[in-house]
Amino acid sequence: MSIFLCVLDLFIVNIAIPSIKNSLHATTAETQFIIVFYIIGYGAFLITGSKIGNKYGPKKTFITSMFCFMLFSFFCGSSDSALGLNLSRLFQGISAAFMVPQGVVLISDIFKIEEERVKALGIYGAIAGIASVIGQVLGGIIPDLKFSFPAWRLVFFINIPIAVLVIMLAWKYVKEVEIKTKESIQVFPQMILIALLITLIYEIVISGEEGWTLVGILLLISSLGGLIIFILNQKNKFKNGKEVLINMQPFMYTSFKIALLAAVTYYLVQDSYFFINANFFEEHHYFSSTKTGLLFACQGIGYVLASLLSVKFLNKYQGKFIVFGLIVMILGLMGHIYTVNALTVNLSLVMIILFFYGIGCGIVLPSMFTNAMRKLPVSITSIATGVYLTIQQISIGLGVSLVGRLYFSFNNGYFIATVMMIVLLLITIIIFLFSGYKLKR
Repeated sequence: MSIFLCVLDLFIVNIAIPSIKNSLHATTAETQFIIVFYIIGYGAFLITGSKIGNKYGPKKTFITSMFCFMLFSFFCGSSDSALGLNLSRLFQGISAAFMVPQGVVLISDIFKIEEERVKALGIYGAIAGIASVIGQVLGGIIPDLKFSFPAWRLVFFINIPIAVLVIMLAWKYVKEVEIKTKESIQVFPQMILIALLITLIYEIVISGEEGWTLVGILLLISSLGGLIIFILNQKNKFKNGKEVLINMQPFMYTSFKIALLAAVTYYLVQDSYFFINANFFEEHHYFSSTKTGLLFACQGIGYVLASLLSVKFLNKYQGKFIVFGLIVMILGLMGHIYTVNALTVNLSLVMIILFFYGIGCGIVLPSMFTNAMRKLPVSITSIATGVYLTIQQISIGLGVSLVGRLYFSFNNGYFIATVMMIVLLLITIIIFLFSGYKLKR
């Protein structure tokens, strides 16, 4: 439920933005920050959230951060101004960053055998994708409902009963993981890392919305360079046996390093797809938010069916299975070019293509995360999750920025952006094919 609520709240708001903007009389910049602040809070604090879980225990951290997520969801839904909503969204994202890594640790502690752990992590990854689909559908439907108050508030209030139930069940049934090594909280290095990540994520997301400026490019390069120097410094300290903020043990596993590289190219596509297609449906074909949400439900059905089956096949075929899913996605994108990009939309055909693309996503998305974590011992899954999800968020933001810029910059932008996504997925396939060769050697 940690990953479900976290992902749900990103996608449900994406589709509900126009209704929120009109209700709060917000400017375009203010509505952009509703998404940006959540991503910044989430992406910048994931590694810190992992460290806190290792120090105080994943169960306590999970329950506390779930309560905070619920609290700030209430503040989001109760906001009467764009400023209040944006501040609440920032802290909601931070709460999610502390909440999500604990789920992986608890799952890894319960399932000691690798085959069973792969199945559990596969379900975990599938739930993340299901949440994205449900979020888009609800984000389209909820704002159009008629109540005595603006219906978009339910987008946030829906989290409250779920969180209450999860807290009660977790308190009663979830066992605490034994903390074998107490980790100290290094405040100064953490503040440096958070500042670098906030700057990097902010510039990536904002530049994607408003265009790249010289100042933005310089800030992006500076923050990225600072982040590289910071990681190299941590690596050097780790080699010398000194205490570090980022535990480098996950990087000793070749499978994890390859999974991170593949994650970069794949997540450049994942959310870019939803971003440009939602915009194209509503702005080019003039579909309502509800109609757009329901169309994405076709993609969601394909995703759910494939993700539930992927748990079985990943254990047996591993990287080959992911490559197969990537090929299905590429064929689905080719179908988009000839259906969604057509002057007149054949809804039946578009629904079939979306369903087909969803099958590819349902194979790849859960399998990517599971493949990254499958070989790691329980003791380092928390920090590995923080690193993986941080890379994921940076890649998502960069993908939306770059692919979105292609989409908006050309008359045939949808075609160009879709071709770019196909190229990125082909690169991901090459990474997995190369990794299979390397691991055999």
